Amino acid sequence: MTSRSTWKGSERRVAKDLGGKRIPVTGVDRDGADVITPIFHIQVKLRKTLPAWLWVWMNGIAGDAEPHGKIGLLILKKPRQRDVDSLVAMRYGDFIDLHGPLEGDNDRELAAFNE
Repeated sequence: MTSRSTWKGSERRVAKDLGGKRIPVTGVDRDGADVITPIFHIQVKLRKTLPAWLWVWMNGIAGDAEPHGKIGLLILKKPRQRDVDSLVAMRYGDFIDLHGPLEGDNDRELAAFNE
């Protein structure tokens, strides 16, 4: 499997899981969405490694929340950064369990996106 088919496959799975549409790479818009749904524009990043501390913190809060029937969220921000600009991280499986496929008119949004 090539690296290209690997990241494309990740994008396809996210689109399928969320009832969205994968947006093919045009080479022009690197900051644009890989997948769109009725309420999200999503970039899917497939990295060989992620910081170990991220997994330690995520596994810690997810493990703490699970026995209580709750979902662990990790809020990440820098000093002096506005709270509203913080990042929210959660396990993908928890996100899917919470939201599942997102209903809406993806075809109309996709048509507008391509104009």
